Formats: sequence, C-alpha cells, structure tokens
Amino acid sequence: MRNLKRMIALFALTILFVTPIITKAQNSKVGTQETGETISVVGSSLNRTIEATGNENINIEGSSINVVITGNCNSIKVTGAGIKVKAQGVKVIRIQGADSSVTYTSSPNKNRKAISSVSGAASYVTMVK
Repeated sequence: MRNLKRMIALFALTILFVTPIITKAQNSKVGTQETGETISVVGSSLNRTIEATGNENINIEGSSINVVITGNCNSIKVTGAGIKVKAQGVKVIRIQGADSSVTYTSSPNKNRKAISSVSGAASYVTMVK
C-alpha cells in the first residue's frame, strides 16, 4: 500500500512537470513569430475583408473562399481548395490544398519577402508590386 501511494505521488509529480514542457513545445513554431490574435474564416463560398493591425494570425479553411486583408499581419494559413487571398503585408504564408493562392504586396522580413510553404496542386504564393 505504501509503495502504491509513493508510485501515485511520483506519477502526479511527473505529470505536473512534464505537461507544461510538452505544451510549450507544441505551441512554438520555429521561424514564424506567431504571436497575437487569431482570426479564422471557415466555410464555403465566402467573401471576406479583414482589417489587420500587425499582430494577427489569419487562418482560412474551406473551399471557394475569397479574402482581402488590409494592413499587415503575422501569418496567413490556408487549408482547403479554391481559396484566394490578397494581402498587403505578411511575414509567413502557409498553403495546404489545391488551387489556392496568396498574393501580397510587402513583408516586414529583412529580405522583404514572406516566408512561404506551399503544398497542393496549382497552389502558389506571389509577391506583387
């Protein structure tokens, strides 16, 4: 009985100390600087305009969505098909899905280009002047 109590106490202490480390590791994203407010657009056949102030992480998920983002944001994450995004300024862009695109005009990064990751047929990221 005494060994069982000791094992339970050790297990509880292990959970208490390990959980915050795991949570912190899962939430950290190398090189993305994702801080601030998260704005989500989810659905199908939507048209949205988002006014960004510089600290937003914008997640767009679904199909046949058109989004215009005015101002600067931290990141844009696109998941789905047929999603078109026009943005002014962005640091990081991720696209997962087919026939989706993000066009942007500027980035506050040192090289003035957004960090981008694209996976999916006919999907792309383009900087326009």
